[in-house]
Amino acid sequence: MKWTYQITAASRPRVLMRLVQLFDQQSLVIRSLELALLDNRVRINLTVEVERELALRLQAKLYHQMDIENVDLLAR
Repeated sequence: MKWTYQITAASRPRVLMRLVQLFDQQSLVIRSLELALLDNRVRINLTVEVERELALRLQAKLYHQMDIENVDLLAR
């Protein structure tokens, strides 16, 4: 199933790199990636195709990343 993570994070160096690395560690292919700068924050939409359990575990791991403020998970 396809899942989209809507991530809000502080606009700091290496935020995007750390997020992409998390998905790379799970050997996942990122289907789409959008990045928008909003004042001193960034909004990142990232879509992957994974099972529900892994999608939820990744959401929890994202919250542990430095500079991440919010992570919404949407099924596609």
